[in-house]
Amino acid sequence: MSNFVRGIFIEECKNRFLCLVQIKKEKHLCYVASSARLSNFVDLTGKQVLLIKNKGSRTRTEYSLYAVKNENGYVVLNLSAANTLLLEVIRKEYSSNISIQKEKFTLEGYKSDHLVVSVPPTIVEVKSILSDKAVVRFPSVNGERSIRQLKALEEALLKGYQVRYCLVLLSSCIDNLTLDESAADFNSRLKKCIELGMRLEAYRLNATRKLRFFIERDSHLENSILGNEVLLNVE
Repeated sequence: MSNFVRGIFIEECKNRFLCLVQIKKEKHLCYVASSARLSNFVDLTGKQVLLIKNKGSRTRTEYSLYAVKNENGYVVLNLSAANTLLLEVIRKEYSSNISIQKEKFTLEGYKSDHLVVSVPPTIVEVKSILSDKAVVRFPSVNGERSIRQLKALEEALLKGYQVRYCLVLLSSCIDNLTLDESAADFNSRLKKCIELGMRLEAYRLNATRKLRFFIERDSHLENSILGNEVLLNVE
């Protein structure tokens, strides 16, 4: 059986890293591993949530928020889980003598999620897709940070790095991922990186009956994104 604690979500707090959850009729503050307001992406109020008991005596809260249950399955709310779940997958692809480093600075001003110390070295950039909708637009936030990352990845590709740009769908109910037509700068830089050899990969969330969460590669979704008219027609 899993080690999750079940609760009922009440509300997000003013502090964006905290929320209020009811566990067996008692209210508890819980840690939220996301700098964004979750309510912008997922309907949480009154929903059953899965919590993880925090380790250590110096933690501010006893529990951390992990996932929410809806009619179609679960949505993982801990955004760092995308890195952890993907790391489980990519470790199996390389021999045991190849190191995979987390949060490794590879170029000035850019920090990769993972770096596979191979020949040539491989940068792994992880993009968590958080939503409880069937159709999701990407990028959900047209920010300068994502564009700066693509600029750095383009430079890395030109310097001989390999790059894996991994979209991790943290919900089992997402059916399709579409590119945002209004994000012209992002789309053009994404296309440029792909033309330089960057691998765009898509992964879907799954969970066993005993609540073991894992992700699987979705080649159909990858082909759908790569064949999207927005990407094909961008200048």
